[in-house]
Amino acid sequence: MTSAKPLPWLIGSAALAVASLPVGTGGQNPGPDLILRDSLVLEETEEHYIGNPLALFVAPDGSMLVSDGFAETVLRYDAMGRLTGHLGRRGGGPGEFAHLGGVGFVAETVAGFLDETGRLELFELITGTHLGSVRVDVNNRPSSFSVSGDSLWFAGNNRVSSASHGVIAVADLVDATSATEQAPPIVLDRGTVPVPYQERHALAGSLSIAFLDAGDRAAVVGFTGSPFLIRIAHEGAVTDTVWIGKGLRRGEPDEGELLEAMRRDRSGTQEDLRSSIFDFFAGVSLVRGLSRDGTGNIYTLHQESDRDEDGTMTGARLYAAVSRFDGNRGCGDTLIPTSDVGVPIPFLQGSSLWILDRQLRAGAETSMATVVRRFTIDPDRCTGTVR
Repeated sequence: MTSAKPLPWLIGSAALAVASLPVGTGGQNPGPDLILRDSLVLEETEEHYIGNPLALFVAPDGSMLVSDGFAETVLRYDAMGRLTGHLGRRGGGPGEFAHLGGVGFVAETVAGFLDETGRLELFELITGTHLGSVRVDVNNRPSSFSVSGDSLWFAGNNRVSSASHGVIAVADLVDATSATEQAPPIVLDRGTVPVPYQERHALAGSLSIAFLDAGDRAAVVGFTGSPFLIRIAHEGAVTDTVWIGKGLRRGEPDEGELLEAMRRDRSGTQEDLRSSIFDFFAGVSLVRGLSRDGTGNIYTLHQESDRDEDGTMTGARLYAAVSRFDGNRGCGDTLIPTSDVGVPIPFLQGSSLWILDRQLRAGAETSMATVVRRFTIDPDRCTGTVR
């Protein structure tokens, strides 16, 4: 992505992103510095606009893809934010989405996006040609992907085996689209999810969303509700546990707290259960993504939200943290500046962080613009400053 300044008709939260904002205070573990690299506005037209952004993906060439749940399509942008096309559309036919989710991947030549009805739709990245789809079994539904060389890694929670991740060659995945009687090619058959997520409880399902980053020799796996990450060798053996630093955010629950919440009296009504889950969410942070750099530093994103009495999300905050490659104390967390309009959508790759944000246009009460900002997360300078 090349450098571009926010357009002048955007209100002041873009300026927020470029100010020096020290957020650490005495007694807290300051987070990593965030360095703003560029900020641009995504082009939208009357026909193709972003109504309900679900996920942001950045391709190797710097182009961007935005999954939009309103139109059930994936909008394509070049590195300058110009609209160049779209992948898929609403429907139930080949290359169409009945219920587009926020899970997908972008490799050198292939992009894939999960339809929550149980199909992974594959497209040729440059031309947008639909390559076909593969069936995804309900017990092997991935919650995140990671491309490493010619392989596609994926993570989730197999509710039968408690396996946490798996891998397939990208070429084999594409070949599977032509199978007449297709066995699901995506299989979670490695590793094991932490003990709390093996419970049969709504909290276990909500907090066992897995994220991973795969490298040449090992993968790092994290879970929405856990304050630690797991290093795993390619063959599946756990090699290390990495604890995530905390400073400003509420913090993820420990296993004892999580198990206690799930094993409380379940004799109440569904409304009581729903209320207790929302109360639990209101008191903790949730892991939102992870990545590694070439040195081995691990970067994590964390989200905490506020909800009203009906459980509707009324605000969301994102934090960035760093765990040091050498096991020493990393950076706690830094609040990522956003506009507070909607829920910000992050994309994390190495030490680079992209944030898709919504902003009201200056002088407009309802017209919104979609902005993407790119930051570098500095693992060595931990002052909690955005600059």
